[in-house]
Amino acid sequence: MTGVLMWICVYFIGRGLLIKAWGTGFTVAKSRQLLVGALILSSAATVATFDTYDKGFWDARGLLTIKDYGELEAMRTQPGDVHVHDVNEFTDDRGWSESGVVPTSAWLNWNIYQPARYIITDFNDANGHQDPVSGKNAAAGGTTFNGGEGFTTSGSFMITEDTTHFPEGHPEEVTADGITTDVACEFRSSERKINDVSTQTMVATTLTVTDASGKDVVSFANCEGATVELAVGTYDYTYEVVVSGALALNDSITTETAFTIASYQPLLIWDENAPAGLAGHTVNLSNSEEMALGGSAYSYIENPTYHQNPKSLDAKLTYAMFIPCVTFGALVFVLLRYMARGYEFEMNKCYGCDLCDDACPVRLFNGGDKLNIIYNSWNNEDDGVPLYSCLTCTACTNACPQLVNYDSYVDIRRSLIVGGPQAEIPHTVLQAVLNAEAEEAADADFIATEDYPITSNVGYYPGCVDYLDQEMVFSHVNEGTMNLGDTTTAAFTLFEEMGTDVAYLGRDFLKCCGHDQKWQGLDEVFEKLKAYNQRKINESGIDTLVSSCAECFRTFARDYELEDVKVMHTTEFLIEQGFDMNLKSDDTTVTYHDPCRLGRQMGIYDEPRELINAVEGVEIVEMEHSGEDAMCCGVSSMMSCNENARSLRVTRMEEVRATGADTMLTSCPKCVSHFECLKFEGDEAYADIEILDVVSFLARQVNEQKAQLGAETTVGETAEA
Repeated sequence: MTGVLMWICVYFIGRGLLIKAWGTGFTVAKSRQLLVGALILSSAATVATFDTYDKGFWDARGLLTIKDYGELEAMRTQPGDVHVHDVNEFTDDRGWSESGVVPTSAWLNWNIYQPARYIITDFNDANGHQDPVSGKNAAAGGTTFNGGEGFTTSGSFMITEDTTHFPEGHPEEVTADGITTDVACEFRSSERKINDVSTQTMVATTLTVTDASGKDVVSFANCEGATVELAVGTYDYTYEVVVSGALALNDSITTETAFTIASYQPLLIWDENAPAGLAGHTVNLSNSEEMALGGSAYSYIENPTYHQNPKSLDAKLTYAMFIPCVTFGALVFVLLRYMARGYEFEMNKCYGCDLCDDACPVRLFNGGDKLNIIYNSWNNEDDGVPLYSCLTCTACTNACPQLVNYDSYVDIRRSLIVGGPQAEIPHTVLQAVLNAEAEEAADADFIATEDYPITSNVGYYPGCVDYLDQEMVFSHVNEGTMNLGDTTTAAFTLFEEMGTDVAYLGRDFLKCCGHDQKWQGLDEVFEKLKAYNQRKINESGIDTLVSSCAECFRTFARDYELEDVKVMHTTEFLIEQGFDMNLKSDDTTVTYHDPCRLGRQMGIYDEPRELINAVEGVEIVEMEHSGEDAMCCGVSSMMSCNENARSLRVTRMEEVRATGADTMLTSCPKCVSHFECLKFEGDEAYADIEILDVVSFLARQVNEQKAQLGAETTVGETAEA
């Protein structure tokens, strides 16, 4: 699974690079250089890390693939003599068929034992090192008492070395950290509870071990237990049990207690110089006959599995997959580059079913072929103008059975088109103003974070629509009568009514989000705006960013890296906050237009409809094309405001007319402005259809409800007077 995961990463990283401008310009010469460099790098890495690989990645901690090294270092498994019931090839080949015992030495390479220890330790006391009676490498004691008698005992024990057979004492590998010693105790009363109170809480124990100087080397209460490393020598211990409470007053209840101290010496086995019947077996120090027969022909066991990792397979697989992936990842990149020439790889997923053409709203009017537009622009057979006719509404991807991401391709190719006519942008003054914001010289026009009043962890970004100078931008069609700032005012009306504290991050604090610049192919301008806004948002301390503009919402959520900030659309935020205002309206029929950025691209369809349905007396009727199939308003990124776009809006308004609705609601102020433009263009056919943002619609209901309550209050006061 590790290898599969790494190959998936290589594929998607390579693909991600290919769709960037750097990837699309990757030359054959650069491909060769990358491949040769990867070969050299992987070969050098293999040589340099082989020792680590051979040791099972112990020192490297499994290259972050294994986390339980504490458990490995605490392993106490050890080899031992094993009785076998049947004679077989294994026992016969080693000459142990007569005794029926396979000796310890035969198992040394059959398992991994105590991988953190150079010398295998006898944790099972198979050698008989421990004698609690004499205090040799062990101590133990215990008693049973009634009521509050308690118990106290003390004594000493020795941690020894076999200086007879090993005159130089333990090897340094054993004594370097000391002899592993377990110190433990336990207690138990004959009754678990007295008056519903656990008797465990009425017993207090203390076990202390001190060295020759009187210094505590281990001390704990309530039988917590401890494992310590002690040097060879003599140690004193004291164990005390004190009983209190109801247990101390009840002599009919008994308490059992015991303590143990065990020091573990190195495991000894008979070597090849011992008699045939003993060689390879575990030494039994308490068997005088065996010791007399074998003499001093025994030794410690150097652990053949020292620093071997019993779980190193995952780490080794990581190593085995990672090093080749450095080379083969480069090879995959080069092959994709040769095969696809950048993002044409995505286009190669297409098998020509033409469902994208059927779904494309622009094709209804220009008769173009979406795939031909894409391929022609790739091969520079076109000047780019048809490419800018794309609305990036995602209708094609939504219809595509192969989920070809056409919009991202269009985004990339627009940024790479050099020379020739650019996008059809009617509001050039507006775009010039917004583009100018990206320059550092414009930073002085925006309020610094420390000087801006931010009183909440939730921030609201209004977008550019209600910031636009109406007379400068839309005066040629609407005579300045559009209320483009209504959505923001409406949003705060709802926030205040719900008692939700939201900070206003105005356009004197943040710059344009850069949506239009990004989709116009002005990547450099977009990156500057993005860098500035990201810094200001992170400095603001908010953890939630809300916007009513579908394009701003999509840009902040998809194209920014706001890792610690949750980005939400206003409709989504209102639902999360538990929108319930008991709003009522005169019986009316409305329909809802799904914005492309909010619906198909961000998957928000239900929240706006839930808010509309929350108003009593309002009936929502769906248009012929709704949800994933909703038509575009006809304008993307303030581009292509032409007859084709007007035709799309007319078609959409005809769908509104067909529902019998009095009002068309949407969740994007730009959609509102574009549909309103149709009404201001002198076409009286749709003058009776009101177009509102959902947030504005809800705020209107709130204001009307307040006005009605105020009027009723005034009438009541007049009547009383």
